[in-house]
Parts: sequence; structure tokens; C-alpha cells
Amino acid sequence: MNQPINQRYITSITAVVLLAPLSAAAQDAPGFYAGVYGGASAMASTSFSESRATGPAVGGKVAFGKGIGFGAAVGQRFGNGWAVELALDERGNFLKRVGGVAVDGNVFSEVVFLNGYYRFPAWGTVRPFIGAGLGYVIGLDIDVDRDGTEQEYSRKGGVAVQAIAGGEYSLSSRWSLSGDVRWSRMSSGTFKATTTGTMLSGEPKYQPVSLNLGVSYRF
Repeated sequence: MNQPINQRYITSITAVVLLAPLSAAAQDAPGFYAGVYGGASAMASTSFSESRATGPAVGGKVAFGKGIGFGAAVGQRFGNGWAVELALDERGNFLKRVGGVAVDGNVFSEVVFLNGYYRFPAWGTVRPFIGAGLGYVIGLDIDVDRDGTEQEYSRKGGVAVQAIAGGEYSLSSRWSLSGDVRWSRMSSGTFKATTTGTMLSGEPKYQPVSLNLGVSYRF
């Protein structure tokens, strides 16, 4: 007698769950690796106020322009689809407006991340993966240039988190290309001014999204 439909589904799902790690292991030799990546970066809107010893203050919603980011990582694959890495991530975006007032300037971050990945069995020639990271903010700088004068604000320390999704294409047993999207968020904090009499208030949030291409080498 044929199995009921629901029972067939349960049997199929169970088989996939049990066999997926075996399939992943067959495609993933254990070992250490190193890689670099980079690509376009975009920033979610935030808000802050900036005041100076002379001239009017500006404040309100902040609009960002184009950005770019780079990173380098070293890690280990465990041969079962899982991997862990330590990565240095740097990103920057231009400032366009603060509270409707046109400004020049930029935002730059430097973060060290501990990332974990899981690589799924390959779909054709591409192997999809997901990842998550916990990081420490080495530095976060905001430069605001208005009325012909640039002021710099910075902070150090704090926690960063990120989620990663992408795909990997093997060029050989050692070289691989990858593409991914990374969503990051860093804890709010107080920025210190480099010039007396200037102040950046509002504890702006830093939430970049980046689209990256990378290359890695397995030792």
C-alpha cells in the first residue's frame, strides 16, 4: 500500500536533513584558508546634530551617498560545511545632507569580526552559504565639512554584529570566488570632537549594508 502523503513528506524531509551534512562534507575538505573581499556599501539613514563654536548648528535626518568597503580574513573549514574566521572589515560612505542642509564629509569604520559560516551542498556550480559575526569596533569616524571647514568626530569600542548570505564558486581545489551581502549594525555611542567648541550629539546609529566580491585560498 502506498504511504500517506504526509508520511512521504516527513520521510523525504528526514532524509534531506540526515544526508545534507554528508553531502556538504563531500564538497568541503577541512583546512585553513585566507581571503580578501570588497565592494559597494550603502548606509541606512540615521540622525545627529552638529554644533560649532561659531556659526549655526545643523541637525536632523542624515542622508548618505555612495560607499565602498574592503576586508581580509583568515579561518578554518571543518570539513562538514561549517567554518570560522577572524576578519578585519573597513567601510566608508560619503555624507550628503544633515537635516536638509547640504554637507561634504564621510563616515569610516574599522571593525574586527569573528564570523561563523555554514556552506550548503552545491546548487550546480555554486555553493550557497550563510554566516553571522560578532565584532569589536576599533574605530568609527565621522567627518563633517560645511562652510569650508571640516570637523572630525570619532569613537572607539563597542559591539558590532552582522549577518551574511552569499554563494561560492570553486576555481580549483584551492582557489574560490565568492559573492555575498552583509548586513551590519554597531552599537550607538558618544563621539568625541578633535576641536574644542565643536560637538556631535544624538548617538547616531551605524547600519551599513554591503555587496561584496571576494577570493579565497585554501592551504
